[in-house]
Amino acid sequence: MRYVVTYKRAALAACAAGVIAIDFLQPAGAQTPVSLPRCTEASAVELTKLDSAKTVAGDSFGFKISEHVKATAFTPDIPAGTRGYGIVAFADHAHGSGTPGRLVVEPRFLVLTGGVHVQVLADPQLADNFVQGTTRNISGALGFVPGLGLPVVGYNALHHGREVAIDRGAEFSLVIGDQLATGECFVPPPDAPNVR
Repeated sequence: MRYVVTYKRAALAACAAGVIAIDFLQPAGAQTPVSLPRCTEASAVELTKLDSAKTVAGDSFGFKISEHVKATAFTPDIPAGTRGYGIVAFADHAHGSGTPGRLVVEPRFLVLTGGVHVQVLADPQLADNFVQGTTRNISGALGFVPGLGLPVVGYNALHHGREVAIDRGAEFSLVIGDQLATGECFVPPPDAPNVR
């Protein structure tokens, strides 16, 4: 009986040591996503057409909120149709060797009645703020077919990739406020139910 009690005490001591070790590994003040509130999310609609053939980094664009967003402890009440603005963070035209056009847009803020600005971020779980054209390259496997190798390689080396555009009316997702950046809320994976 003494051996069983000693074994249980040893097991409890090992578990406690493991918990203490794990606690030391986390930075001070770190919280697990389960203990954080969910960030306030919203759908938005693009109001400005952006095209990788013409757009350059630093261009601005407009969007509007699709649906009413109720106030939370961190964010104000935001009516549907509220306008917002952002910038193109990165733009690359299509190039030779099948390099496609690319755009990275960065929504920045909403403008409420009275001119109050509310910060917003692109939803990092969806990454719908990044779009890229296609290479239009011929499959590299065809390069190994006798007689086709050089034409395939030559075509892939000389042609341009496809430009890409974000059209007016394109939908994307936003995170309202800056609590995600400060670690005060979390955004769940895309397959989690979206409760607003």
